[in-house]
Amino acid sequence: MARSIQDIVIHKKRKRPEPPAPREEARLPVSHGNSGSGKKPPKEPPKESRTPDAPPDQPRFKWRGAYGVALVSFVFLLFSLSLLFVGAEVTVYPKRATVTVSKSALASKDGATPLHFNTLELSRTESMEAQATGQKEVKRKASGTIIVYNAYGPSAQKLIKNTRFETADGKIYRIASAITVPGTKVDGDGKTVLGSVETVVYADEPGEEYNIGKTDFTLPGFKGTARYAKFYARSKTNMQGGMIGMAYAISPDDEADAKRVLESRLREILLAEAKKNVPEGYILYESGVFLDFSDLKVAGGEGTKNVTVEKEGKFYALLWNRGDLAKFIAQTSVDGFDGAPVESPTLDALSLAVKNKESIDYPRFGTITISLSGPATVVWALDKDALADELKGKPKKSFQSILSRYGAVDRAELSLSPFWAQSLPDDKDDIEVTTVLE
Repeated sequence: MARSIQDIVIHKKRKRPEPPAPREEARLPVSHGNSGSGKKPPKEPPKESRTPDAPPDQPRFKWRGAYGVALVSFVFLLFSLSLLFVGAEVTVYPKRATVTVSKSALASKDGATPLHFNTLELSRTESMEAQATGQKEVKRKASGTIIVYNAYGPSAQKLIKNTRFETADGKIYRIASAITVPGTKVDGDGKTVLGSVETVVYADEPGEEYNIGKTDFTLPGFKGTARYAKFYARSKTNMQGGMIGMAYAISPDDEADAKRVLESRLREILLAEAKKNVPEGYILYESGVFLDFSDLKVAGGEGTKNVTVEKEGKFYALLWNRGDLAKFIAQTSVDGFDGAPVESPTLDALSLAVKNKESIDYPRFGTITISLSGPATVVWALDKDALADELKGKPKKSFQSILSRYGAVDRAELSLSPFWAQSLPDDKDDIEVTTVLE
């Protein structure tokens, strides 16, 4: 009977599984001695598949563990060593106040007033050449520099203008202005140091006989008192320039020009030298400078009309302690000032004027009146060494509480090295304190 397509079933051929490969058994060589026993030889256990060069697993893990321990130990050692070299930087922003100063005050050299000053004294001689226009009869007194000594006691001694100094043969020389001879002092070794001061003396009379070499002088005004043996003078230079006779002279106009040029030169040179010699912590204002000039001296060589015009300048400057001046400004211009030590970085920009300057008796100086004006910044002074000493060895968390005890500090920042350090260095020299003005 015919079949339809649906009745036809196509059977897929099934693949027969391939028989497993015969296991190879390790064959032992046949022993002829047992060939008749009928027993099979024992099987050898299968060998492990292993890469010939691979090390055993257990030693490999041992080496890795050793390296790990060494690395951890090294890191711990570095950490421990870093703590031995801790450094600290402390940045302090100090308390400050800005004021406008317009104050007058009394000041003195001897400390008789709250505001006082020191003085700086210099002298110098300058000369220039000029053409003589003729000759005239002149009478000149010899002059020279002496050093006056005080061996009497610790009190200073004032010598008035025209005080006499006498040589052993009776020649008299005088000072042209008053001087003050400092008293004796005791140095660090317990030795007494004599007070002394330099000054210029002029012969009592004109003439060449007063041109003498270096010698000693007594003060006849003290004769009959205990001071006579304790005050004396010695020459620093020869006495010279004395004469009576004809000498070359310059015209009045040339003399005025020479005076102007020499005084200007002396003022410039002495001021520059004074500024270089201002002690640390002091300030000099040009308005507090006093200058004294000698008479013009004209000296000409024999047989020539070329003359030398010479002038001496004496320079006196008022020196002000910066800390004292800053404190005066704070006391008179800052509301609620607490009296703490202060500084002022703007002192150089202030204007200082000396009232009635032309009537001041210098170099003696008494009590003077000054005025200060201009904008000023007052900054509270910080004892950096004391702060570093208090911070050393303290925990980092104590920093702000310690700083709060310093009234001079407005705010502060701390930076530690290494950054993970939790305490400040034990040595204050490893703590750097810096102040910053904002």
